[in-house]
Amino acid sequence: MQHLEPNEPFYQISQAAKLLGITSDRLRTYEEEGLIKPYRTKHSKDGKRLFSPNDIEWLIMIRDLIKLGVSIPTIRILLIAKFPTNLSKLQEKDLEIIELLLKLKSHAVYSTIFYN
Repeated sequence: MQHLEPNEPFYQISQAAKLLGITSDRLRTYEEEGLIKPYRTKHSKDGKRLFSPNDIEWLIMIRDLIKLGVSIPTIRILLIAKFPTNLSKLQEKDLEIIELLLKLKSHAVYSTIFYN
């Protein structure tokens, strides 16, 4: 079996949705909201969306934040926010959210969304 590079567009939207346990419509919402920029093929009028392994990893963290009750607009705001350095005073759920956000901000996909 061929090894996929982390940034190699591979998974179609239905495959990505299945891997994430969400709907294709939810993935389209994430794209519309600016949380992901999937690769678009040039073969069809609109281009098929393809997601890389890095995109899937990124989307797992987005999905987990939403499961914790963080809204999409809040995620967008938090991704550009600065975080407190003294994490010991925060509640457990807050820590989990901040840890996920820090992972997102250090992820390879972050720069393709917020600095392109």
